[in-house]
Amino acid sequence: MLKKSFAALLAASVVSWPLAAFAAADVKKPAATSSKSATKSATKPAAKSTAKSAAKPAAPQEPAEIELAHGLDEAGGSALQTLVDEFNASGKGKQKIVLAPLGGTGEKPPALQVLDDEARQLFLEGKPRYTPLHEVMTKAKEKFATVPIPAPMPPYLAGTKGRLNALPIGLTTPVMFYNKDAFARVGLDPAAPPDHWFTLQAALGQLRDGGYACPYTSARPTQIHVDNISAWHNEPFARKNGKKGEALAINGLVQVKHLALMSSWYKSRYLHIFGRGDEAVPMFSGGQCQVLTARSSAWPQIKRDAKFEVGVAALPYHDDIRQAPRHTLADGASLWVSAGRSTSETQTIARFVTFVLDPDRQAEWARATGFIPLNRAGMVAISPVDAPTIDGVARVALRQLASKPGTAESHQSPVADNPKVRAVLDEELEELWADRKPAKAVLDTAVQRVGPCAAATSLSC
Repeated sequence: MLKKSFAALLAASVVSWPLAAFAAADVKKPAATSSKSATKSATKPAAKSTAKSAAKPAAPQEPAEIELAHGLDEAGGSALQTLVDEFNASGKGKQKIVLAPLGGTGEKPPALQVLDDEARQLFLEGKPRYTPLHEVMTKAKEKFATVPIPAPMPPYLAGTKGRLNALPIGLTTPVMFYNKDAFARVGLDPAAPPDHWFTLQAALGQLRDGGYACPYTSARPTQIHVDNISAWHNEPFARKNGKKGEALAINGLVQVKHLALMSSWYKSRYLHIFGRGDEAVPMFSGGQCQVLTARSSAWPQIKRDAKFEVGVAALPYHDDIRQAPRHTLADGASLWVSAGRSTSETQTIARFVTFVLDPDRQAEWARATGFIPLNRAGMVAISPVDAPTIDGVARVALRQLASKPGTAESHQSPVADNPKVRAVLDEELEELWADRKPAKAVLDTAVQRVGPCAAATSLSC
């Protein structure tokens, strides 16, 4: 059940034909005419007709275009195109919004950009090149509720006083997907998925004994098994280090214990890792692996490809950790407004944001993308009858994000967005999978290697 704290959540060229063509179409002379009439017609000044044609109203011009660039996948791009087409047809904007692929190195960025991960990091590096969303909405005099997001958001998203710098249009958090058919075949209850890591271990053993070669796989292993496991158990990812910067703090007892368990699963072939990103998702949806931890936004791909009944459950937790579970981390693609927009453009952009936040559109957006609705009305608009699985994905994701209020220990650190920090964590975790280092050595080494970057404010540390 969604918590009451979510109740306040973010609530058109005309073708010009030659005159001769119009004359041919509009004037049909009779077969016979009197000489008087012919003489009169022949001596009629041509200039008068030309003057009349010149006096016709000018053809209406096409509306100016506002470019919206994005790097979303096929499902997200298609859903975004639908939103843009509906908005343009509504006549609510003075300009027409057009989609374009994200990329290019021009000095002037597109008016609107949907950015995720590395693209966002690069956009935010150096001098600010955006106008905070709350300022856009205020200037355009559009109603915009300044309310908290479901869980602690990355520092780049929420400005001072919790006001949004960008719209978290692609809000997502990791959840667990599982193959209900496979569960039933080996005697596991498909309606009661494991909620703890050790009960999941027992289930994976049954799947392995039942002939399944890849019981479990995980997408984005670093983000799920380091960042989110830390927050889920109220353990810090990083701690303040003096007045400036932070120090990585991922080598605590809980993180070491969890990665040691994952290492044992990897050696036992309970766990298979296919890459640093979302390479594991098609391995699950294709039926090769039976349990998957991945972003909730993986749902459209799973829905499209899976030939089995899919279940969704919360990310497991360690039940011997006193404050667990706390909350997972919200992240994903966000909509940014580039600086230097005209008053007219600002009004169109603000109206587009209001258009997107309509509850029915939020519900449709969630169905199509697996992203989480940004307001309670959008969540309610998703029918459990019409879309039981996406309803489940969204509700599970929101329940995790609001499991318990965040603390200083579970805050989302800006260090986590540094690409060099992420590269170090990925490299060290691969040492674990290769059995070249134990869990504690992997995390200790990561903390040491990341030291200078954790204390830096620039991505180019």
